[in-house]
Amino acid sequence: MDKKTGFFLDQRDNRQLLGNFSKGKNVLNTFCYTGGFSVYALMANADIVHSVDASEKAIDLTKKNLQLNGFEPNIHKCFAVDTFDFIQDKKDQYDLIILDPPAFAKHRDARHQAINGYQRLNAEAMKIIKPGGVIFTFSCSQVVDRQLFYDTVVSAAIQAGREVKVLHQLTQPADHPVSMFHPEGEYLKGLVLYVA
Repeated sequence: MDKKTGFFLDQRDNRQLLGNFSKGKNVLNTFCYTGGFSVYALMANADIVHSVDASEKAIDLTKKNLQLNGFEPNIHKCFAVDTFDFIQDKKDQYDLIILDPPAFAKHRDARHQAINGYQRLNAEAMKIIKPGGVIFTFSCSQVVDRQLFYDTVVSAAIQAGREVKVLHQLTQPADHPVSMFHPEGEYLKGLVLYVA
């Protein structure tokens, strides 16, 4: 299972897509965990990558992964801090932001709170990103379906007061198939957003 490895293999196609947007960009990878998106951004010649996670252990793993991949520390920085705190004063610093938090809702009773969390996170990212920037945003909460996640991100765009367009709708790869009789199996939802 991916969740035991710490790398989350179900994001590999989405990380590869991120590479197409990363060259020459200032990238912020929030909830970075082991730094998977950071590695792909650096491999695609991003100018700067900042990785943020509240967990010191996750940041240590990110640093180790970057070192194993041979990246110079001068183009990458790690921050062990809460994402919401980190982005407060970062307006117009990033061209590309990744929002890949852990599941905000593990069960239906937590769904409303999760929606509020996704809305706040996306709105804050939209407020700080440079004009013409791109956001990769995800939800892995099974109880938040694709339409609800989409509607929540729309609400965030309204709250942020930014013009936002959807470039891609993302999901888990083919080796994580979804049974037609169990739509909740489509746990990974993602959007690639252009923020004018």
